[in-house]
Amino acid sequence: MKEFLARKGEAYTNINIDRMPRLWREYGDRFFIPKIVHIVGTNGKGSTGRILAEFLYASGYKTLHYSSPHIFDVNERFWLNGADISDDELNVAHRDTLKSIGEEAADGLSYFEYATAVAATLLRGYDYGVIEAGLGGEYDATAVLPASLMLVTPIDCDHQAILGESIDEIASTKLRAARSPTIVAQQSRAGVYEIAARIVKERGFELFRAQELAPDIEKFTDSKAPPFMAINRQLAFAAAVFLGLRPPIGAFLINPLLGRMTRIAPNITIDAGHNLSAAEAVKEAFCGKQAHLIYNCFQDKPFDKILETLKPIIKDMSILRMTHPRAVSPVELFNAAKRLGVECNYFDGRLEEGEMYLVFGGFGVIEAFLRAYIAR
Repeated sequence: MKEFLARKGEAYTNINIDRMPRLWREYGDRFFIPKIVHIVGTNGKGSTGRILAEFLYASGYKTLHYSSPHIFDVNERFWLNGADISDDELNVAHRDTLKSIGEEAADGLSYFEYATAVAATLLRGYDYGVIEAGLGGEYDATAVLPASLMLVTPIDCDHQAILGESIDEIASTKLRAARSPTIVAQQSRAGVYEIAARIVKERGFELFRAQELAPDIEKFTDSKAPPFMAINRQLAFAAAVFLGLRPPIGAFLINPLLGRMTRIAPNITIDAGHNLSAAEAVKEAFCGKQAHLIYNCFQDKPFDKILETLKPIIKDMSILRMTHPRAVSPVELFNAAKRLGVECNYFDGRLEEGEMYLVFGGFGVIEAFLRAYIAR
């Protein structure tokens, strides 16, 4: 399967809004779909989904968590009952998916669309599927799966070229994925809940705030974890309550996914956030402490505003070299740093003991850094 996906490539330029719905209309009855929890939003989808999946599995339910992107290996996108899928299991699912939809249809799907079809194949025999949307909502490939519950993580500006320029447009695009009762996490952007109320209630579904189902956010706060994790835990706990489960609070005082404010060494923190709201959260989590920033990003990111946001907590910046076709030009990063008065150079792999480092800029940046770090 990995070779099949590699031929497609992960990069995208636009979304085909008809292809996945058309595929599902034709072949959807060949898949077994259990209870689905569909997660949309801008930030926190992966950690919210993993926390909920961990609890469902610990409660005795066979659970699949489908997330994206991955850091090292596509296997990371398919978490089955407590572990990433094996290569053998992935190849079996690939063959079964080809049998269900045919090779011609499979060839026509994008990387993410086909991975979603494989996730649907894997759902047979499971009690729950916790399914994370990609960058969208209404037209996301995952939206074809019939959900029992939708969770909405904090919504902010990201992928404006595809989702819309304003928060109202972005929130509407994501929330139009609603096809079931919906729980909305605490939001920092005004108007998101009102948009949810209009769209979800127009469609005849119940709408809840996470605070209504899990009111005491202090219970979800861990002094060692960044503040935004409390919001993710609260949303996951609210989902568990809605599903009739009563998870122990202690089960949520973890950061289950590598990527968001993860300390991989006493002096190295990695964060796969890649937008302005993620940068704000990182700045808040650092509480004024400064670190050497190791950074890069894709061309569609507002890197100048991100760097301006991070400036109070960075000593200097090192550009991590990337070969990805969507990586921003190093010249643009150097110029942005110069405008802010931030010293900038290329990352040469050296890390000094006693100095704090922050690696930030998305999963591609985290992968490039970790590969270099592990190879030292």
